Amino acid sequence: MSRELENLILDAFAGLGSRRPMANGNFRLVAGANQTCAVYFSGNAAGNAVEIGLAPKALAPLLGRTERELSQWLGGHAATRRERTVSGQRGSYPVGLAFGSHRDLAAFLGAWQMFRRGDRETASAVVAAPGALVAARIEKAAQDGGFDRTPERHGGWLVFRSTAFADTLAVHVLAAETFRVGLSSRTWAQKVAADRGLPLLRSTGDWPAIFDSVPGYEALHALLQRAGAVARLLAGEGAAAFRRETQALPATTEAERLVIQRLGQDIFRQSLIDYWQGRCAVTGLDVLPLLRASHIRPWAQCDSDAERLDVFNGLLLAPQLDALFDGGWISFDDDGGLLVSPELSGEQQVRLGVQPGWRLAELAAPHIGYLAWHRRQLFRR
Repeated sequence: MSRELENLILDAFAGLGSRRPMANGNFRLVAGANQTCAVYFSGNAAGNAVEIGLAPKALAPLLGRTERELSQWLGGHAATRRERTVSGQRGSYPVGLAFGSHRDLAAFLGAWQMFRRGDRETASAVVAAPGALVAARIEKAAQDGGFDRTPERHGGWLVFRSTAFADTLAVHVLAAETFRVGLSSRTWAQKVAADRGLPLLRSTGDWPAIFDSVPGYEALHALLQRAGAVARLLAGEGAAAFRRETQALPATTEAERLVIQRLGQDIFRQSLIDYWQGRCAVTGLDVLPLLRASHIRPWAQCDSDAERLDVFNGLLLAPQLDALFDGGWISFDDDGGLLVSPELSGEQQVRLGVQPGWRLAELAAPHIGYLAWHRRQLFRR
């Protein structure tokens, strides 16, 4: 039951801090150096399914409200008047809520979501929009990232789109030089998060994934640059470039077809360099002239150019790994873990430099189907 309640709370509080576990299934949310709330499923007063401690001072800037506004709104709910445990860390939160049932909690969270969206439950329920100068700087960062359509405003969010891909991104100003960024695709966001080393918050609202408390304009600019680059890769930028460069080329002779294939492989290599940021997907080696663009499903066995140029149908690998992978001597499981062919003895593995701890640095869902094909068709079992 607590897992179900936890998911409800995390959805409603998305963007208000990173989850930090406590004992007995309890947890807190932390934004920057501040604890915004704590959730308790155990040690509660009799009859309470869950108790929540809130810190309006830390929460208000994240919500675009004043501390007074937030405290007044919370004070109007019965959950603040229900008896709860007040001891230790739990008592350090200025506002406490308690709920006796799933229904009570769901009702409160529904009202909370309306409050966050700016529905007029209070006379001042308005989300502040960024000022003109701040908005101009955000728009410049988005344009540099390839979001070339005219931005739109939705509440306190600036929403950006591109003519090159369908994914959408939005920026909300939390405080001076601190930003929240929402992305329309979780797969897209997970790749950006891995590349930038940023925590990712889940959400069920307009933005399935959120980067919270991005610290400063330079960090925002770098995040939007990477987000645009990844979005273009995921939208099939390589395949589109291949079509443009080969549509006027003849392909009637074997030599002409080899020229086209070579062009495609050059484009594919560049896509993998961009995706893996110039590092081997396993070892992290960053000497570009040595790295190989290794198809998971080989060029000749793909069903279409889109599959041949799909960035998820390849790994950027150090030369020895490329040779082993291409020959089916190694493969990777659905978690990115190394698989070694039983045809290689332990001594041969040592001589080849195979490391038992090798694994893919990251793995996206679209990789999995290609890797399954590799294990079935090429891996030497």
